Amino acid sequence: MKINDAVYVYRLISGERLAWHGRYHAHGPGEYEFHYFMEGQGALLINRAKYIIDGNRIYFVQPREFHSILPEAVEKPISYYAVLFRPEPGNPVDEEIVGLMGHLWHARNRALPADAKDRFFLDDLYRLSKSSSERSQKSAEHALISILYRWFDHFDSTSEDVHSGGTKNEHVERALALMMKHVREKLSSDDLAAMLGLSEEYFIRLFRHHLGMPPFQYFTRLKIEAASAVLVDNQLTISDIAYRFGFENPFHFTKVFKKCTGLSPREYRKIFFEAGKPPQTAAPLT
Repeated sequence: MKINDAVYVYRLISGERLAWHGRYHAHGPGEYEFHYFMEGQGALLINRAKYIIDGNRIYFVQPREFHSILPEAVEKPISYYAVLFRPEPGNPVDEEIVGLMGHLWHARNRALPADAKDRFFLDDLYRLSKSSSERSQKSAEHALISILYRWFDHFDSTSEDVHSGGTKNEHVERALALMMKHVREKLSSDDLAAMLGLSEEYFIRLFRHHLGMPPFQYFTRLKIEAASAVLVDNQLTISDIAYRFGFENPFHFTKVFKKCTGLSPREYRKIFFEAGKPPQTAAPLT
């Protein structure tokens, strides 16, 4: 499994970023792509079909299919990960994954439900794929295979869960929406529990059961995810970014950022700034 490209786009609205990431294009033979949309309002166009973008859904695109992304509301910008990959002919694992994608399209379904914590697995995959280390790139390919298998393991063309997103908890879904809305604010688990009308103890237990981590940890990772996009998209100082996302000070922000990503904000900006810029020549990925 070869990863040809990977991108992380945070709150796509307009301008040069939209002109590049939202452009109408197709990939070459043997190249498959998926988009994992985390938030926003808009549409994904594939050939002549229009799919309304829904959070925590994965949409697959086949080789040579024309597609583009259309944001539709400035107040609800789109954030997503996209990975362009090429299965290796003759490789049994890769050929099985191609077969699984075929079952998805045979069921006339473009989307698979995602787990809210999948975004962090994709963040790891994205960072590994951008490394100059051959070992890291190989790790990214293994991570891609693992997450594809996990997604398709839950796929059943006769199940309504494919369309409904599976079992969800109303309180957890509301908590996730609040976290996304208030990602630049300082909110504790107690604050979130109060917004939901729950006790803090019950809220933490419920959230951990559904997402495998306590709410404050998840909220902090959302802040770091958003901050990482700002680091490569503009020239705000690290101090400005730290305060923008509600960290106590730049030192605290740097410490948490490095714990989550393995890199300091300065190192991350240096490595990913060029990777986050639209190429000057034609490139393969949305």
